[in-house]
Amino acid sequence: MVGHTVGFSSGRDQWMSEGFSDMSASLYLMLIEKNPKRYLTFWNDERELLLERNPQGFRAIDAGPLTMGYRASNSRTGFDITRRLIYPKGAYILHMLRTMMHDNQKGDQLFKATMHDFVQTYSGKAATTEDFKAMIEKHMTPEMDLDGNHRMDWFFNEYVYGTQLPSYKVDAGFENGPDGDVVMNLKVTQSAVDEHFRMLVPIYLELADGNIVFLGRARISGNSTVDEHVPLKGLKTKPRRAVANYYDDVLASPN
Repeated sequence: MVGHTVGFSSGRDQWMSEGFSDMSASLYLMLIEKNPKRYLTFWNDERELLLERNPQGFRAIDAGPLTMGYRASNSRTGFDITRRLIYPKGAYILHMLRTMMHDNQKGDQLFKATMHDFVQTYSGKAATTEDFKAMIEKHMTPEMDLDGNHRMDWFFNEYVYGTQLPSYKVDAGFENGPDGDVVMNLKVTQSAVDEHFRMLVPIYLELADGNIVFLGRARISGNSTVDEHVPLKGLKTKPRRAVANYYDDVLASPN
């Protein structure tokens, strides 16, 4: 895929090559095999590689930022840090960007256009992490502009240059309003991060028939709770539940 076309400037940027390669496997499961269960298992396995403690008691995700590259491998972290950190976290970052760009009507059209532009621009050249960030900024949606400066520093600082791992909790109650439509009382809590950490957290509904539908994204900063009253127009039957990150949209601690 991209890793075979675009070169990378140094070991600091190698995560992109490994991440593109790893993410290709997940897209094959979802788009070609159309197997959402195996797709979810894939991302659960990737997260387990990042969070599993080695014999010395260390987790790969804590070894350091992705831009440390292969230098993160040592006797303390274990020498399989490439497979346990660079591949899975690199893939997760691309997966997270893809889900942020995903649209119910247009699907992955924006993400595909972004990656095509990246390949076309840097074909036969050496790309850096900052080059990739600039390409994401060129195509990002208004919703992704959490700092209001048309930049993605907030995301890259958290996941490429940082090691934080948020945790999410969702509480939801459903009732029927006067018109018969369902109204949801939703609380989404983000924890285990510093005060500057922010995220767009995808919220899904599991309907009464078992189908999973995307509802929208909650914008959360720091260790806080978003509390919203959400009318579900046209929905008469109460959903089974609301859930965050159903497709492992955000790299976070498992619930």
